[in-house]
Amino acid sequence: MEKLILFYDDTKPSCCRCISSFQKHENVECRKMSDNQDKTLIFATGAKIGLVFESENGKVPYTVSHIIWRVVADKNQEHMILVTGGKRELKAIETAQKDMDKRGYHTGHIYFRYLLEKYKVKGEEATDRILKDMETNEIRDHVREKYGSMTRREVVKSLRKEFRTYKKYQKAH
Repeated sequence: MEKLILFYDDTKPSCCRCISSFQKHENVECRKMSDNQDKTLIFATGAKIGLVFESENGKVPYTVSHIIWRVVADKNQEHMILVTGGKRELKAIETAQKDMDKRGYHTGHIYFRYLLEKYKVKGEEATDRILKDMETNEIRDHVREKYGSMTRREVVKSLRKEFRTYKKYQKAH
């Protein structure tokens, strides 16, 4: 696998737990967001970048926004966002992705707690699956197969049903 540089929110225990399993892999460099707080430019060239954070009621934490606006990375790579929890995860993902797009960085891999639990992966297995997916685009191909043969109306119906199950999951947790 290519080199991956993960920026993580070291103030949140869920992010630290997640990063501990990523650190065991080679070609993965983990950097604390708090260490980069005072830098005006953060260089991460020659690698994919990943942001690991917890949603703050649908908002992206300031430390994550700081990284997005200060990082210098390859614009031809597909980068990653991983949200480890919090309220309104989807809104936080949308905001972070829009900020990345404004900078010209393509976010090709998005993961959050509900998605990982839906596919019944946890801990070290989740890390392996994420890294494998970033290499092979396995999950993206699975989604294309699932929705590719459906009509527009069937896709909308399926996505509404999926969103309802996500809302139930949020209420339960």
